[in-house]
Amino acid sequence: MSKQLLVSISILISNRPDTVKKCLESVKPILDQVPSELILVDTGCGEEVRGIIETYADKIVDFEWCRDFSKARNAGLRQAKGKWFMFLDDDEWFDDVTEIITFFNSGEYRKYGLGVYTQRSYMDQAGLIPSDLMVARMIRLDPDVKFIYKIHECFNKVPGKTKMFDVFVHHYGYAYNTEEERKAHSMRNITLLLEEHEEHPRNMKHTLQLAQEYNVIDEYEKSLEMSLDGISVAAKGPVEDEFCLSSLYGNEINCYIKLKRYDDVVERGRQHLASRRTDPVVKALIAGNMANVYLYRGDYENCLKYVEQYWDTCVDYQKDIEKYMGFETTITNSCFDQRKRSIVLGDGIRAAVHFGRGELAWEWFQSINSQSKMIFISNEMIRSILERMPEAAPEELDYYVRMCDMLLAREELRDFVIQAMSECCDRKGSFEEQVKAMSCYAKVASGEWFFRLAKIVVSAFLPGRGQTCSLEEAEELVAGVWEDMQKGMPLIRKYHMLEALECLGGKRGKILEAIPFYLWQRGIVGYFQSFTKEDAVWWNGQFKAALAPDSMRMLVWRAFYGLTEANLEATALEASEGTGMPEDAEAMGIRRMMEGLREYASCHVELCEKIFLPDIISQMPDVLPEDYQGSYFVLDLLKETEEEKYDAAVQTVKVIRRLLPGLTEIMKQYLKWLQRQLERQKVESRKVAEELQTLSVQIKNKIHQLMGIGQNQAALGVANQLLALTPNDAELQQLIERLQN
Repeated sequence: MSKQLLVSISILISNRPDTVKKCLESVKPILDQVPSELILVDTGCGEEVRGIIETYADKIVDFEWCRDFSKARNAGLRQAKGKWFMFLDDDEWFDDVTEIITFFNSGEYRKYGLGVYTQRSYMDQAGLIPSDLMVARMIRLDPDVKFIYKIHECFNKVPGKTKMFDVFVHHYGYAYNTEEERKAHSMRNITLLLEEHEEHPRNMKHTLQLAQEYNVIDEYEKSLEMSLDGISVAAKGPVEDEFCLSSLYGNEINCYIKLKRYDDVVERGRQHLASRRTDPVVKALIAGNMANVYLYRGDYENCLKYVEQYWDTCVDYQKDIEKYMGFETTITNSCFDQRKRSIVLGDGIRAAVHFGRGELAWEWFQSINSQSKMIFISNEMIRSILERMPEAAPEELDYYVRMCDMLLAREELRDFVIQAMSECCDRKGSFEEQVKAMSCYAKVASGEWFFRLAKIVVSAFLPGRGQTCSLEEAEELVAGVWEDMQKGMPLIRKYHMLEALECLGGKRGKILEAIPFYLWQRGIVGYFQSFTKEDAVWWNGQFKAALAPDSMRMLVWRAFYGLTEANLEATALEASEGTGMPEDAEAMGIRRMMEGLREYASCHVELCEKIFLPDIISQMPDVLPEDYQGSYFVLDLLKETEEEKYDAAVQTVKVIRRLLPGLTEIMKQYLKWLQRQLERQKVESRKVAEELQTLSVQIKNKIHQLMGIGQNQAALGVANQLLALTPNDAELQQLIERLQN
């Protein structure tokens, strides 16, 4: 006698070769470990997929697609022999079905009539934006159980208590490759739902699903229209699937938010919150939206009030999720998920911080999984915390410091947090007030350069603010600040860090020389990508006072400082093109550009000769870094220019542009100037040639005169002198031959 089947698993199969095998493999453990069967309903899957499913199925039901999901599901249901029926789609799959296996094998299934688990739908192909929805996909097979509705089909009854499984399926059915795919899928659903809505105008489930489909394609006016239509119908009498009515209230408020109708959010939101027909989850959803509007308007008191209402329900929901399961719809399913919670509580944190309620802000902050990449952390929330910190009392400040510690653990937030702290300090009036603001940030437990800077500055200038460090510690901290010179150098100047070090007994030259050379070189290069002229001049004075001119670090600085001068002159020359710039002004600009280039190249060559052996430099120059190779050519260029070898200089420019692309703009102006010098040389050469030709004719006449009076020796002497000036003159050469014979 065959063993009684406990569960029949049915799956609609379409043409999805990329997911169908994952789906079937994910239910295989149930088929292997529980008395069960697999019924696959082929709705038109094609040969490739048919070949896959035939290796898995106990039964394959051929079904001609008729635009009715319930009919397709019922085709599989009619073949089921198990005590329970379970269904899913071929574009979703389980991670782990252990709990389901235990449910059947332990006999627990006898206590229940319905089973629900989570469908985790992803809005993107990378799986970074999930949305969870509890779905009823398992049912005890009573004789009259069937599916209803053409789309978003469901069981017609609930034959007993509901079992909530801590199980989920991955679902990528809403992760479209293109916007056109997304709209096409929604329009297919909308067409079927409109048919259902026409047949059942008082059914709130179809109305809600239509509204949600319009949301998917950003048709919020139509979504709002459906919501208001359903609410109006319900006000006139009994409706079907009334549990969806409350979600229409929630969707109405969602649409007002999307359409920026904020007065309607407040007015209608208050009405729905006061209504007995609004379920607790929708009330929480509406409260969250109202909090956002009040925050936008600067009404922190009402913002705080509605976030607290949202949070009270959220806490209760987390304690007893099953109690709220009946309120879950496509509108409310994300009400308490991580992302929505982070948005609402983020608003609440801003309001709490505004009133100095650090403990409440910390409570809400902790409930946000701040390390999850899927949640939303607003810049405005971060700024509100940072702006409050300088004004906060010590106990309140402690909460904000903890928040900062957690925010800085998120690498993608780190730069913004530090930049916002710096800006908060900038907005303080005096230097003393800026340092006071910095003192509260110095309490953050981070090794980032900004906090090293803060500790040094506060220790030196505000020793009573709880920050102290020895000279050794200060020197170590200073070295750390230089790890990010591009960001740190402007603030080192602004907050007088070098002076602070000296207040603590240190010497700036010693610190600068202790910075690893590779960090120094990388930092100086980075700094000159976004420097200001005023800052560069200031730093030039600082470094000159602290470092020997020929020290390796100073050579790096001098090189790029010189290059900066050359770049500025090149930019000025380019800007003056076509303005009739006087020649002497242009010559001065070119001369300063060349001086900057000479400083850049000379310092690099000196560095090269400190680092590399002479034999390497002379015999294997091509192994040198391009900066050094190019610098030798820059010196060649300057020498060729001084010697007026402009043709050679043009060729050298081409080599430099290949080796040093960073000098492109300078070389562009240099090349234009060289070409003008070449043209000038040509003009001068032609003029000299013309003058020489005139002189040659005059001298030849003189030679002929001397020959005419018999003074051939004198004529020969004059002819030889002329030949030295015009060695290629054939006529003159013939004349000399006659005189010599």
